[in-house]
This record gives sequence, structure tokens and C-alpha cells, in this order.
Amino acid sequence: MHNIVEQSVADVYGEAVDVISPRVRKLNDELVNTSGEFVLYWMTSTRRYHYNAALDRAIEISLELDKPLLVIECISTRHEWSSERILTFVVQGMVDNKSIFGDNGITYIPWIENHIDSGDGMLKKLSTKACAVIIDDYPTYLPRWVMERASRSCKVTVEAVDSNGIIPMSYADDAHKTAYSFRKHVQRSLHAALSTFPNEDPMKDIDVDIEMDMSRFSEIVKELELEFPPLEWIWRVAEGGSVGKKAMAPLEIDHDVFPVESVRGGFFDAASRLGNFLDNRLEKYSEGRNDADNPAVSGLSPWLHFGHISSFRIVKSVLQRGNWTYDSVCIEDTGRGSRAGWWGLSESSESFLDQIITWRELGFNFAHFRRDHDSLDSIPRWAKKTLNEHRDDERVNYTFEEIEGAKTDDIVWNSAQRQLLRTGHMHNYLRMLWGKRILEWSPDPETAADWMIRINDRWALDGRDPNSYTGIFWVLGRHDRAWGPERPIFGKIRYMSSANTKRKLKLDGYLSRWAEDAPIPKSPPR
Repeated sequence: MHNIVEQSVADVYGEAVDVISPRVRKLNDELVNTSGEFVLYWMTSTRRYHYNAALDRAIEISLELDKPLLVIECISTRHEWSSERILTFVVQGMVDNKSIFGDNGITYIPWIENHIDSGDGMLKKLSTKACAVIIDDYPTYLPRWVMERASRSCKVTVEAVDSNGIIPMSYADDAHKTAYSFRKHVQRSLHAALSTFPNEDPMKDIDVDIEMDMSRFSEIVKELELEFPPLEWIWRVAEGGSVGKKAMAPLEIDHDVFPVESVRGGFFDAASRLGNFLDNRLEKYSEGRNDADNPAVSGLSPWLHFGHISSFRIVKSVLQRGNWTYDSVCIEDTGRGSRAGWWGLSESSESFLDQIITWRELGFNFAHFRRDHDSLDSIPRWAKKTLNEHRDDERVNYTFEEIEGAKTDDIVWNSAQRQLLRTGHMHNYLRMLWGKRILEWSPDPETAADWMIRINDRWALDGRDPNSYTGIFWVLGRHDRAWGPERPIFGKIRYMSSANTKRKLKLDGYLSRWAEDAPIPKSPPR
């Protein structure tokens, strides 16, 4: 696995940057400003030091231009679903990053949007002092909006860099409609993609000082009338509990969506969880991932969503555990979309890789090419047709408030919803049932999609993600096929019931844990 950094600044004295890496794309026609004071990496989704292709690219330009590198990690408090839960998790990652970047000689500044400077306003101001701007390439929600605004507001070259998954998003020509189709794409693309892996340690073997002079940075902050939150306040938010809640109290965010005390954002907690998964759960994954009481899953989706850990690290760790090389693959099956046997690894390892590469990156592929990935317009024609034919079927209607508050007559569904409300997470298998029942209880398919998005984006730590929208619209037929027999409300959409789920998963322990009067989980001893 090789370094991503294949390209260089072709001519910093007036020619546009010649971008050839499949993970890098130029967003505007502006040139490198050689009289700028620093290279700016505006970090919006790849919130980490390790395996970060955008950081690799920013370091490369910094070295080419002999200019310092300034990394600013930003989080908005103005977006629709900003809450104590999201802010606490992201800020905990910022505290980790402050330590890691500092230890590696890179100037890193965390910034929480306030009501003086909006995110795009601060970026626009800082770009006037920059040689070039690097930003994370992310295909949905707020990071995509920030990326697109940056391409118009910055008057220097802006490059977006894709650190989202094993297969660069640029490798595909269009959105794949099925997991089978995308799996064939993965198999055909993997060999080339391995050479685009970012560096685990991007500053390794670099003995040039690229840190910014902080006295000069302070002058720039004053000159541009910028405002950064005190580090002491950031540490208080990251501490959580009553201290964190008091620190966040003045912010205009959703204070009802409370932080999850049983998890902590950031690289260090993610790395610990990965190690636990590899040591104790990976080889049980194929048969144990749907276990209701102790599922054999990584549980890393929130840390993946916020970029605190990378799928590069996770996949590389799994491959190394199996002593894998590319020669291990079944070459004659390459490009055929075989779900099992292609990797030449254990059944559990192959099953896990299919989830973290095929299914996870299918969501990024679809969102990258389809602006309607978060709407009912994205489902296939057969699904639209069958849902429309059953639009007027009789159904049990709950209000949105009853559904969000887990106040239905379905004990299995209520337990899954309470798990989401209390922990920001839901059992993998029950997420599918969760969406199917919302379709069954909503006035129409459009309302069902809206309610699923509203609940998931508000409460789930891994919400607002390409995978979230993949899961929600899979419920409504995306990436699936027509099923029989045809049923009321669902038509030919795949059907699931709580009764069948209860028999399949043996849910007694789960239902007890997430009963209405069960205590909210607390942080485990550290």
C-alpha cells in the first residue's frame, strides 16, 4: 500500500495546479497565490491526523511552496440538527487532535462557529491570506454545502480531497443502483485503489518545519477580526456531564438531544474500540452480527461518520490479521460480484469487508453522483409505482411525536427507538425493522421518508451520513428488488414484521434493557 501523494504543484508561479490523483479534484479556476502566508486545510469531515488524504495533499503543497501549514477543524452550531450530543462528540475529537497534531509539528486550531463569524465567512477571510485551500470532499449534508461555497467564495485555488473510503469516488462513472453492481466495481478497482491509500503518519520522514508562527497568526486573527473559542471552554465541553452541559448552555443548539455518556468521540476511543473488535468479535462477525444482546460488530459508525477513524485503518488491520496480499484474491472471479470467497479470507472477515467497503461506499458513490440521494426521488421506478398503487391503503397512523417518543403499541420497535434516543445508536438489524414500521404507520411514503430522516438526523450519532440515507431509502426500495407476495401499504417493497424479528433474534434481554423504565446507560469505568 503506497502513498497517495502522486502529484505536485506543476508551476506555482502562475499556472493552475495540475491535479492527477484520483482523490483530488480542483473546485475552481483560481491559481495558487505564491505571496500568501500559509497553506490552509479547512477540515470539515476527515477529522483526523492518520490516513488523511487531504492532510497529505496540504503537506505536499506546503513543502513545495516552502510555506507553513495551518489546519483549522471547524464545527457549525447553526445547522438544523446541531445539538449537545453532536457538539460534545466532535469537540472530544478536537481535544484528541490538538494533542496529536501538536506532537507531529502541525499547527492545528479548533473552531466552533459562533454568531459573529459563520463558517463560510471565516474561510473566505482566511483564504485572502492563503496560498491555497484544501477542503474535505464529502458528498452530503453540511460538509458538501461548505465545500461548494468555498469553491465560489475563495479567490485562491481550492482542492477537495476524498478520504472517504477504500475506492476513490472518482473511480465510478455514475451512481450504482445495486450492491451487486457496486461489488463488481470494487473488485475491478481494488488493485489500483490500494496505491491511493493515504499515509498512516503523514509527517514521517519529513524533517522540515511547517508550523506556523503563532505570533503572526494572532496578528492575522486581529487583522481579519476573527474569533476563536478559548481552549479552556473546549476542554469543558469535551469533559461532558454537568460541566459540559453548563459550557454549552449559552449556545442556540438542541439541548434536548443530550450527550451520550457511554461513548467518547475522538481517535483514542475509536482505536481502542477497533482493537477490541479485532481481538474479540471479528471472527464471530458472520454469525454474531445480528445477536441482540451482544452483537459481534465494530460499533465504529459514529467515529467513521465524523472522520475520527478511517476505513483505511480498519480494512488494513483486518487484511493484516489474515496475512492478506492481493495474490490472495480469486482472480477468476474478479469483477463478477461474488459476495463470498473472493478475498481469500475467513467467512467473518469477508462478511465484514463487504459491509465496510461494498455497502458503506455504495452510499458515498450514490450521494456523490445523485443530489437527490436524500429524497424519495432516488428510489427506483418499480418502487415508486408500487408505493403509489398502495398509497390509499388503510393503515394505523401515529403522530410524529408518538413515533419519535417511542409511544407506539409495538414493544420491539419502541425498544429500538429508545436505544436510539438514549445512545445515538440502534441495533443493526433492528434499524431495518425500524424503518419498515415507520413506512407502515405514516400517512404516505413521502411522510415516512421525512420522518425517518428527521429522527435519524436529530438523534443518531452517525446520522447525516451517506450510509444513513442508504439505510432509510433501502427501506423504500433503493438498492433492492421487488418482492412477493404483494402486501397492503408495502406493495412489492420488502416486508418485515416485529413478530418475525422477535422470533429470529431472541429479543428478551434486549427488550428488558431498553424498556421504558430502564436506566439510561452511563460511562463504563476508565
